[in-house]
Amino acid sequence: MGDSKRTAKSLGKKFLASILSNDENVILIVFIVIIGIVSAILPKFRTSYNILIVIRQFSLITIVSMGQAVVLISGGFDLSVGNIVALTNMAVAYMMVFQGWPIWLSVILAILIGTTCGIINGLLVAKIKINPLIATLAMGWVYSGVVLVTAKGWPITDLPKGFDVLGQGYFLGIPLPIYFLIVIAIILTIFLSKTISGRYLYAIGGSEKSSLLAGLNTSNLRMLSYSICGTLAGFSGVVLASRMGSAQANAGEPWTLPTVAAAVIGGVSLFGGKGKIYGVLIGGAILGVINNILVLMKISSYWQTLISGFILLFAVSIDAIRKRRELLI
Repeated sequence: MGDSKRTAKSLGKKFLASILSNDENVILIVFIVIIGIVSAILPKFRTSYNILIVIRQFSLITIVSMGQAVVLISGGFDLSVGNIVALTNMAVAYMMVFQGWPIWLSVILAILIGTTCGIINGLLVAKIKINPLIATLAMGWVYSGVVLVTAKGWPITDLPKGFDVLGQGYFLGIPLPIYFLIVIAIILTIFLSKTISGRYLYAIGGSEKSSLLAGLNTSNLRMLSYSICGTLAGFSGVVLASRMGSAQANAGEPWTLPTVAAAVIGGVSLFGGKGKIYGVLIGGAILGVINNILVLMKISSYWQTLISGFILLFAVSIDAIRKRRELLI
């Protein structure tokens, strides 16, 4: 009897250790605890209406966060994602309202603009070898400059009917952006875990020198990661214009650092070579829930900015500690 109890206890400890050894599982447990506490304290939070609002609000920024995660996994960094969102947000509206182009064509071209921005970032980082922080920060200013020069800072309104479906439509009572989030998450998960290119991105993020010695084309792979990031930022910019019913010159620009925070909270390493998409989903959800809590508690937006800064600092610190621990091991 005593041996069976010890065996069960040992198995239980091993099972718990296996769960806690996975960063994404730990993050999920933390998220569940947060949800439980908030639901008990704030009854308004647990209503189905509020939950749908929370998911819809963080869906687009989490899509961009997943693109940011792909770049981080490859050992890069993208500080221009918010500017790409703003550029494509204005571009899709400009093409529909001022050029009179069909909705479908405007949407495709705007997303391709995002892809092009990602390719340009990739060229600067992978081919010209400019530091990713400097390259993407500079290009972010360029993208913002294009928007300000062309639109003069004015919003674009009176978007055509039918375009609003992308951001405001529902299917089976669930907002369409949530479906976009799920589909993109599945596609990226399969890409990173099941394709050769996806696995190579982890390799070059873990050690670019070793990848070069192994014969990998690291520059092309890194360009691929930036193009994916630009495409997802472009897509989010288009859907954001649809959801808001207008295009704003600064739409999405404040998203850059939260995308990094969501990815890092979700277990993606700033040092490259590590991270999973479902962890980014949890990281984005945590940020969305925290922002919703602050709104429900009627806390000033100034405090929301302050708290967001501390959350980012905390996430980066955890990643640095995690990296140091791995080096010691």
